[in-house]
Amino acid sequence: MLKLKLARIREEQMREVGKIDSQGHVTVKKRPISDDEDDDLEKQVRKKIDLEELESADLDDEQKEMRWRQLSPEQLEVATLQLYERGGYSPTYGDVNDTMPGIEVLDEKSDMEDLLKRRREHRKQPAGVSKIEADMLAIARKGMEGDESTFSVEQPLETQSHLWSDKYRPRKPTYLNRVQTGFDWNKYNQTHYDMDNPPPKIVQGYKFNIFYPDLLDPSETPSFTVTPCDDPDFAVIRFKAGPPYEDIAFKCVNREWEVSHKHGYKCQFQNGVFQLWFVFKRYRYRR
Repeated sequence: MLKLKLARIREEQMREVGKIDSQGHVTVKKRPISDDEDDDLEKQVRKKIDLEELESADLDDEQKEMRWRQLSPEQLEVATLQLYERGGYSPTYGDVNDTMPGIEVLDEKSDMEDLLKRRREHRKQPAGVSKIEADMLAIARKGMEGDESTFSVEQPLETQSHLWSDKYRPRKPTYLNRVQTGFDWNKYNQTHYDMDNPPPKIVQGYKFNIFYPDLLDPSETPSFTVTPCDDPDFAVIRFKAGPPYEDIAFKCVNREWEVSHKHGYKCQFQNGVFQLWFVFKRYRYRR
């Protein structure tokens, strides 16, 4: 790029020494330009470029900008090349005392520790779950035992129509349901099975945890209904709440419940979580 600039300067000098003939044509006295003249031209371009003077600490930003504006295109190019060779456009370390007001200077070690802490906190929270929902999941998982497992098989419902659907977008609630299974050591199983060859596991109870964090009227407690299926061994339990939540239903075993609190029965709505926990009655067979 610098050589092109020098070539243009040489062409301008050649035009100055030219003469105009009677017909208006320019005749140029051609003479070779020596290497010494090339060096003189290069020195002419580079002269009066003092980066220390341009970037003096005694100057404010406005004064520095004015000095840069006074440079010719050739001088500006030379200055930028010198700056590139000097620092490669890499930022230099500044003095803490020169920091602008309102800017917090962080220690590198402390900043890395804070970053790692935030990453650990983020890993504890399930992906795609808000903090409120994560707290609700923690409540639902509390006290989960080895004989319990989660299940999420929903029962299809008819198309639901709500009066508030025009104002609020209906959505299904999230949930974390647990089913408790175990062995029923009745007289028949005691006769035909033992600990080495146990009987098949049966469902002994359920723990439904339905989340309603955005219920418009938190004072309205969600409710549930139990409807028998075509198969008498099963029933459909349906949960209903106010806007903006739709009804949700699950298919469960149809047996008689223990409704005593000492047997673990729970039906409550607290902190946006509706919990329905129950176990089935155990029948004792007599001869």
